[in-house]
Formats: sequence, C-alpha cells, structure tokens
Amino acid sequence: MRFVFLKHIRDYYFPVFVIIAILIYIAQQYSFALPALLNNYVNDFLCMPIVLKICQYTVRRLKSDGNLQLPIGLAFTLTLFYALYFEFVLPKFNTRYTSDWIDVALYGFGFLFFITMERFGIAEKAE
Repeated sequence: MRFVFLKHIRDYYFPVFVIIAILIYIAQQYSFALPALLNNYVNDFLCMPIVLKICQYTVRRLKSDGNLQLPIGLAFTLTLFYALYFEFVLPKFNTRYTSDWIDVALYGFGFLFFITMERFGIAEKAE
C-alpha cells in the first residue's frame, strides 16, 4: 500500500510524456518561442523513460510475458549509449546537436525515473 501513488503515476506517465515530447517538438519545428528550460531540457529528461518503456513493451510482447522487467543493467547501458551518442558523438558531425553535461544528467534522471516507476509498486499490481 505504501507505493500506491506510484502505481497511478506508472499507469499514465508514458502517454503523458509522449504527448509533452511531441508538443515540444512541434513547437520547435514551427519556431514557437518556448521558455529556455522547456525548449532545451525537458525532452532530454523525457527521452529515457519513453525509450525504455518502448523497449520493455517490445520485449514483453516478444516473450509473451506482461510482467517482464528490463534488467537494470540493460536500461543503464542504453542510457549510457544515448548520452554518449547524442552528447559526444553527434555534436562533432551535426550542428543541430550540442554537447551539454546537463543533458547527460537529465538522461540519468530519466533512467532513474523509469526504474522507480517500473520497480516500485509491483506488489500492488498483483493485488
């Protein structure tokens, strides 16, 4: 019962995060003036929960196991890959990407958010 509120967040964060990310992307594409914090950092935080949830969903479908959890090591490795690729590799080849340690931290916080949402409240799911 302790983590019931996390279960409610877990049930809805994915579609909410996807909608927010898409709205920010559309606003950027149409040069809509967004606050700097929203424009530069929110999607970096949302990235890993979205990507990891899609990966988890895909593996669950492939394995026909609706309770399967992504191993934390795999989720961490994917997060590390995203951080290295988008913050250190791509900025060398494409001016659209910039290297920023804050973005790396936000990928990490997104990873922690995903792990927290998907790991806590599992017992309540069975009730």
